Amino acid sequence: MDDPLKNQTENRRAIIDIGSNSVKLLIAEVVEGAVMPLVHEGEQTRLGRGVFESGQLAPEAITDTARVVAAFGEKAKAAGVASVRVLATSAAREAANADELSAAISEVGLDLEIIDGLTEAELVLRGVRSLPDLAEGPLAIIDVGGGSTELLVADDSALRLQHSFALGTVRWLELFPVSDAPTDAERGKLAQALDDFLDEQVTPKLGGLPLPNTLVGAGGTPVFLARIFLERDDLSADEVEAVRLSLPEVQSLCDRLWKMSLAERRALPGLPANRADVILFGAAIYEAVMMRCGFGELRPTLRGVRYGALLG
Repeated sequence: MDDPLKNQTENRRAIIDIGSNSVKLLIAEVVEGAVMPLVHEGEQTRLGRGVFESGQLAPEAITDTARVVAAFGEKAKAAGVASVRVLATSAAREAANADELSAAISEVGLDLEIIDGLTEAELVLRGVRSLPDLAEGPLAIIDVGGGSTELLVADDSALRLQHSFALGTVRWLELFPVSDAPTDAERGKLAQALDDFLDEQVTPKLGGLPLPNTLVGAGGTPVFLARIFLERDDLSADEVEAVRLSLPEVQSLCDRLWKMSLAERRALPGLPANRADVILFGAAIYEAVMMRCGFGELRPTLRGVRYGALLG
């Protein structure tokens, strides 16, 4: 039997990231500011189900999430990691009973850190900057999660904007439920709500900041859009980060997804079946932001919160 201590080094670390939609595990070697991933996987528990309306994490969501965290923790320890860090974001920080989630995770021998939106944005920026060709220069990043969206703009010398918005795929799915086969009216209602949100909350934050042509998309949605576009069920990190989706290609993907039934989306190559509902909202958010801000292309990356936390 393999001895987990045999391969343990101080450089091998693990992050378990509890989002509003899924729990993700990253095990990596971290050497001199470089992250070399060994394991990168996730499981949907939808911790954010109902929380943005009720203010409470559902008991079954807490149980499901703690179960996955425990399994990922065991996998990390078996891989010989020196440390396991467990982070939670939007759903946990907005829930009045987040202490119940903390207690459930404590029972499996791990400690939960609930990070605020500012910290989440900082970790996203640190993670994206770890990609060598994005280490310097103008940068615009959006990380659309289940409960919140982190927006960051930087230039050669400094970070110009970082903000966390109450704009997420699970949150907005609950605000704007759609039919099995979405109607034009449902899409129009969401589009108008997104326009209003951008007008009222995002555009004032941006002010007159100059923006690059490329929008870097962290998180799941851009990766899944790339996989759907290429009709590939899996892509390596290098393959993901080589993709460039033009604005017309993002618009075409969004149109295509909104014309499909739920069953048709579940059958799409490249899209996990349990993401078939929220992908509508992720695609719509990216399309709206790109159109409003003048981004010509979307560049997906896996380097977000988890990479940033490993480098912290």
